[in-house]
Amino acid sequence: MDEETQRYAEIIRIKQRHLHELDKQAATLGIETPPHVEMQRQTLQEELGMMETALESPASAGVGDDLGPRGRFVVNYQQNREIKQGMAALKVQIETLAKTVETGFAMHRNWILLIGVVVILILVVVVALITALVVGGLPK
Repeated sequence: MDEETQRYAEIIRIKQRHLHELDKQAATLGIETPPHVEMQRQTLQEELGMMETALESPASAGVGDDLGPRGRFVVNYQQNREIKQGMAALKVQIETLAKTVETGFAMHRNWILLIGVVVILILVVVVALITALVVGGLPK
């Protein structure tokens, strides 16, 4: 293991210990865990994931050795950021689609309600006509 890889491995171990302490604090406090502790836990988890991935797997087969751990981390970080941006854009598209579908359902609900009212009115008229015929015939 080269010196730079050892340095990153040590940073990972330090961050893991810090995350472990925060996990214990969150477990102790439960729902009363302060937001800053939870945010720091999430940040550490993301950083550790990126750093471990960068050290374990280079960006691509031939490029990994040329870049070294720092370069792999930067490339991996950039790829991770692009994936997160893509996921955020996808989320916006899904939310827009959901609103469109919801609007469509609301419009269809209104049409179905209107058709139901018309059918009920027609049935009332038919029942009134039949009742009039049975009871005394149609008025002239």
